Amino acid sequence: MLSYIHNLKSGNHESFEIVFKLSHKKVYAYFFKKTNDEDMAQELTQLAFIKLWNFKHTLSETHELDVQLFRIARTTLLDYFKKLSNDERNLKLYYNWISEEALDQNQKFEINQQLEVVLSVLPPTRKKVFILNRLQGYSYKEISEQLSISPRTVEKHISLAIKQLDGYAYVPMLILFAKFLQ
Repeated sequence: MLSYIHNLKSGNHESFEIVFKLSHKKVYAYFFKKTNDEDMAQELTQLAFIKLWNFKHTLSETHELDVQLFRIARTTLLDYFKKLSNDERNLKLYYNWISEEALDQNQKFEINQQLEVVLSVLPPTRKKVFILNRLQGYSYKEISEQLSISPRTVEKHISLAIKQLDGYAYVPMLILFAKFLQ
């Protein structure tokens, strides 16, 4: 097989085909033994021979071609296992991220539902003023301009809303969570 190395290095396709025919089954058997998967063994075998062709200029004429081919096969297998490991790690990270996002969405929904129930006791205008001020952070002046009411009326609505919601001890916490989750 040493004679094929020189021909491969010079880009001789016929020599490559002969090496492929002579070594294909051995390389495939190596990959099948390591992966126990026919399709993967076939794919890895093809990758190893692609690497052999792509890196033919690095072949050494002092070592047997089989030794060099199996070194390529081993690195191909290691690359495959690294890719599997990275894919699994990335999949776990993605799953954890999606789980956290779903949890955040559920928490946000629950807090908004609880806040909606609590705020439902307020008259519509008072509720709107309270939401604009406490949840959305608008000033009394901005709210008065937006709703075409005086700043004093806005202040009165906020004062009455706070008194009305005074019995709900957890309202400040709900408001804080609702602002945080926005």
